[in-house]
Amino acid sequence: MTRTALIFVTLAACGQRHPDDGPLAKVSTTLDERAGLVLQQDLYGDGASRLVYLDQGWGPVETLWYYFADQGSVLIPREVLVNLEQPGASALFIAPEHMAKYRFLLQQKTPNNPDGLPVGFAQHEDSVGLTCAACHTGQINYKGTAMRIDGAPALIDMPTFLADLEAATRATLEDKAKLKRFVKRHGGEEAEAQAALERSLAWLEIYNRMNTTETVEGFGRLDAIGRIVNATIRFTSGPQHAIEPNAPASFPLLWDAPRHDYVQWAGFSPNAGAGSLGRNVGEVIGVFGTLDIKRYTTEDDAKAGYKSSAEGQSIAAMEESLWNLQSPVWPEDVLPPIDRALAAKGEPLYAAECASCHTVIDRDDPKRHVTAQIISADRVGTDPLASNNLVDARVPSGILEGAINTKSDAYYGPDMSALTMLLDLTTRTLQAQPAAVARATIYAKTNGLETTPKQGQLNEATEADPGAALRSYKARPLNGVWASSPYLHNGSVPNLYALLLPPEARPASFTVGRWEYDPAMVGYVSEGGPFVLDTRVEGNSNAGHSYGTTLNEEDRLALLEYLKTL
Repeated sequence: MTRTALIFVTLAACGQRHPDDGPLAKVSTTLDERAGLVLQQDLYGDGASRLVYLDQGWGPVETLWYYFADQGSVLIPREVLVNLEQPGASALFIAPEHMAKYRFLLQQKTPNNPDGLPVGFAQHEDSVGLTCAACHTGQINYKGTAMRIDGAPALIDMPTFLADLEAATRATLEDKAKLKRFVKRHGGEEAEAQAALERSLAWLEIYNRMNTTETVEGFGRLDAIGRIVNATIRFTSGPQHAIEPNAPASFPLLWDAPRHDYVQWAGFSPNAGAGSLGRNVGEVIGVFGTLDIKRYTTEDDAKAGYKSSAEGQSIAAMEESLWNLQSPVWPEDVLPPIDRALAAKGEPLYAAECASCHTVIDRDDPKRHVTAQIISADRVGTDPLASNNLVDARVPSGILEGAINTKSDAYYGPDMSALTMLLDLTTRTLQAQPAAVARATIYAKTNGLETTPKQGQLNEATEADPGAALRSYKARPLNGVWASSPYLHNGSVPNLYALLLPPEARPASFTVGRWEYDPAMVGYVSEGGPFVLDTRVEGNSNAGHSYGTTLNEEDRLALLEYLKTL
């Protein structure tokens, strides 16, 4: 077997400091490298011999802090993760070659990542969980060069990673030789080590069973909202009441996200006030955070809120850091140069076909703000399941039955909408962290984020469908869109070229999981990957978004070339 080579890449670059020096000081202001690793030989044929970082306004300190900042996620005890072997092998589970299988981005050891874990694995007390960077840091490979892109959608296969982590834990308990090696590495008493494995296995079994779905998410997607709802249900009425997370969505890109008035694929989450903090606290609970839900029956009692593992101050600091993150510019020193004459022909086509929803903004404008255009799902015609689930899903109230609601004007009945449960979760969790709420609110106000009416083409609420306005998807500016394939909210279109085809001409199925990039099609290579995305499966439809799809081939290529310039 050929030995896989690791490349340690040093990048000497300095960036401006984060608004909060406290968390950054834990990294080390003397670091002048991002400590990235790439594989020369890759399991899926996407090896690279060098790694570069694109200029996005962050220096190494900002990047490394973002990669490993603790937001309160509690997946598994550190001593279990770092000592666990792969199922069916004696090599460590966290070995770089193995973690690359799931498309986690590899890192060397740094002061805030002493175990050399991949991007987004952060330590919380004596456990390890995931932080924002795991799902929102991308990599694109092209002819031997890997480009690491902060804030880009990750390509990770989270469900398979968690299933294999469960399998590895079970195998260690069942195999005496494995268990013996684990105990030796773990240290301490055998009973203590075995108990840690048993607790980890029990938790992973619960989590994975709760989130079983026939719509396999695969690489680069999760039904994040469904999983957050299930995480809350675990604390309110028990895992047996979980909903099926059958509406997978691609990980959204993060540059300029704090500058938007509304975020999330369905555009339901405001950034004004403490909105960003509430959104991110919900995300923490969805990625293995802990929550102590109480049944409050009076407004005064409810002010105590819910205690959780969410690190409010750190979460607020991460949002502040994103204000300085810019979209990546097409790297003409790595990818083929843009045909400027052809792109110029595409600019008026963009104005005619795209700009009414996808406003062009100046990535270098420090005062840029984005007014989201939110379009009803029936108008845009894309798969409606994600937006419908947000409105239609109902769950048992469990411990919250009889509790006072967040408006203090009624009490919860035996069941509630999933959206109401999410609102209760975020509101009450924030009430327990007033200092973080004040910080986020002041920062939003200082940066001009105000509560505004939603803009776009939304359906109006009716007595029959009070949630009609939420059955929508958000259109955002397309700066950096070239670095965010696959496309549409559910990742059902492999590249920008296919997105500009009539829906019926788009690929009915394609593979996902390759890092290699196709600059002509503008997206990841969609052949030979480890996961087949079938658009005929529930939640995977590639229909709709027919804007620009009637162009002739010459104009289509001109528009495609212009999209590279954004």
